[in-house]
Amino acid sequence: MDEMFAIKCQNCGGPMYSHQAKRSFECAYCGTVVPWQADAGEPKSVLGIRHTPLTVVDGLLKLTHVSQLERPEDPDWYFFNSYWRNQSVLEHLLWEDRGTAQEFQEATHVSIPCPFCGASFEGESTQRVFECPSCGNKIGVADLLKPGTFSKRLTMGVGAEYMPEQGIPCEITPQQARANALQLVRQYPDAFAGHDVEDAIQNDMMLFYFPMALADLRMMASFPGKGLSKETLVYYEVLDWAYPRANYLDVRLMGILEPWDFGKVGPFDPAMQEGDFRVVSVDASTKDQVVIDKLALDIAGNDAEAVLGLNKKNIRAWARKARKHKDGLVMVPVYFVDRPATDSRDGEQVRIAVNGQTGRAAAVVFSDKRETHVVAPLNPNVMLSSESTVHATPIEVKYVKSPFLYQIVRRGGGEQPRQVAAAAEGSYREEKPKRKGLLAAIFGK
Repeated sequence: MDEMFAIKCQNCGGPMYSHQAKRSFECAYCGTVVPWQADAGEPKSVLGIRHTPLTVVDGLLKLTHVSQLERPEDPDWYFFNSYWRNQSVLEHLLWEDRGTAQEFQEATHVSIPCPFCGASFEGESTQRVFECPSCGNKIGVADLLKPGTFSKRLTMGVGAEYMPEQGIPCEITPQQARANALQLVRQYPDAFAGHDVEDAIQNDMMLFYFPMALADLRMMASFPGKGLSKETLVYYEVLDWAYPRANYLDVRLMGILEPWDFGKVGPFDPAMQEGDFRVVSVDASTKDQVVIDKLALDIAGNDAEAVLGLNKKNIRAWARKARKHKDGLVMVPVYFVDRPATDSRDGEQVRIAVNGQTGRAAAVVFSDKRETHVVAPLNPNVMLSSESTVHATPIEVKYVKSPFLYQIVRRGGGEQPRQVAAAAEGSYREEKPKRKGLLAAIFGK
């Protein structure tokens, strides 16, 4: 084991705790602040959130940005195919990053001697900062606590040069994450029947810091009209929307873990993170537009169904525009567990995740025959800032005149419109993948 040292206040001798946003250690007793590096200042987040308001002309919405509708198609990307999507994190690592896979497999329990009280306790060989359960003091690994450095034992992917330098702090403990995941499983027993998920949650759940891109998403979708109307047009906005920039933890699962609060973003340095975790770097092979289309199409159907009562399977055409925020790559904390190896119900795979900021649990249970998405209610005690993921209530609009001016016909939710995705309630959705017809199977269309 590497050399250990006590993270101890030089002023009063009390324990010091890592403060990610200030890149420093702070004493819990006397308030002394010691920078991680002697010359380290207090860096500011480079996250540039820029919302663009809608243009209103004579009471009409100008929707030029989403007026060119096209037929929706399920994005074609190799990782969405069953062979690739069914891989566990370790299997994925073995394919793309064999060096990290070996470290991932060889992580072991180690005995830690506490420099404060002399007690010994167990930890993981990949940890950098430990907490003694006997005296509560913090202990660090000397050669690893170096700001700006990344260990191969922690980083999955192409390397530190693709690591966002800002992130959302993890506010949920491993015990809380496991409890929230177990509560989700017990709340929806039919979704997980036949799968040994409770044992996997207790023993295999791990914290990941995962790269997400931040954008404002705007969409228009056309549905069959009612009565004499030929079509129903729906306009959507999702502010501070985050989508995955890597594929290790299941793209669709990461898409339903919202909301994220980006008002709490601070500098991210894995050298100072506490506990056992892994870091996922930005995947250069992940196709931005394909991921956006996959998740945005889910949102368009689900939001219209939940708020306007439209059938998400009936989307005829759509347009989407994701306006990315400046330097909007952010690491987010996610507790994740793959499907247990013993699962065998109709070839289904199970993945469960817990939002490390809000504690919201979600799961995907999928096979070639069906896919189920389960999301737990948001804890009512969670307080979010104004820069949090918000799905504006979808509105039905009608084209009135050039240039691309639309009138609001009705608002979703009737007299009491609501924000649909950051709402407190949970959801349970089951869908069957569209099967290709005979001609499509033959000609690949």
